[in-house]
Amino acid sequence: MLDFVVETKTVWENLQAADKPIILYGMGNGADRILDRCLAEGIEVAGVFASDAFVRGQTFRSYPVRKYSDIVEQFEDFVVVIAFASESPLLLKNFYELAIKHETYAPHVAIFDGDDIVSFSWLQVHAKQLQLVYDNLADERSREVFADILNYKISGKLEYLRHSTSQRQDDLIELLDFGEEEVYVDLGAYDGDTIREFLKLTGDTYRKIFALEPDKKNFVKLERFVAQEQLPRVTLLNKGIWHEPGIQKFFQRGGRMSGLSKEGKTSIEVDALDHILGTEPVSYIKMDVEGAEAETIIGGREHLAMYMPKLFVAAYHRDDDLWKLPQLLWGIAPYKLYLRKHPYIPCWEINFIAKK
Repeated sequence: MLDFVVETKTVWENLQAADKPIILYGMGNGADRILDRCLAEGIEVAGVFASDAFVRGQTFRSYPVRKYSDIVEQFEDFVVVIAFASESPLLLKNFYELAIKHETYAPHVAIFDGDDIVSFSWLQVHAKQLQLVYDNLADERSREVFADILNYKISGKLEYLRHSTSQRQDDLIELLDFGEEEVYVDLGAYDGDTIREFLKLTGDTYRKIFALEPDKKNFVKLERFVAQEQLPRVTLLNKGIWHEPGIQKFFQRGGRMSGLSKEGKTSIEVDALDHILGTEPVSYIKMDVEGAEAETIIGGREHLAMYMPKLFVAAYHRDDDLWKLPQLLWGIAPYKLYLRKHPYIPCWEINFIAKK
């Protein structure tokens, strides 16, 4: 097995062995998946609590949703299972403080139904690919983050996330050099937040920006941002990114979680990066495209091979991306590949940063 995976029990085994009441923190889709898994594993959940502002007499799956203080008064000591996702600094601080007071887990579940996720059998099946990626990452910090991610996904222990987390802006400044003539491609541009990030990195200088955002409501926000900032030489495209031009089903949520889906109720135009850019040379590409990162790389392989632009690639939507995306990139060009984990619980915001 992989020497850097040190956890020997899954989060579900630890919960099965718990001798204290198990309490879910949170409601919604994540809590539904975790509660379903608890039921399937024979794990009894004794209650549910939420942040005080969300209580208000609500129920979740027949559980009255209570305040943390009420749970403490009833049980004194208990196991906390974090059942929702957040990048809020205040909530992350709260999560880590809970982990000091109580035995606390944040179980890893699939973002997309039916996806394989990290388990002991998954580690065994993909051991060669995972070891290859681990051995060829560009620095020791990347290998530490890689190990922390896998140990967290097995155990659900927050200590691995705390140890592996760094700040996105700091990592980009440390690992990548940005000049005044950057051609930036923003795939998954949302409302312009990552264009703002890019402008900070370059001191508001650049040669050109291409930005794709498939969600119509988000695209309106993106257009508004570019107009308000009076940004020149910006091409905005209301389409999705894929390995070839075409039409795909799309789940439109009007937020960050919109994405291509066979269950989507709308259809959108998609395109390949090589087709969009033509002969335009590019210097920096950000890919955060809700699980279509592999297809995006395949559709941009000519530009990646020819120009080897700097890359920032999301690797948290599918667990297989931890080994698939590096092997795809190395099969196209000899990139130095770094892995960084940015603030989020559970283990979202895992990103590969690539350069020549």
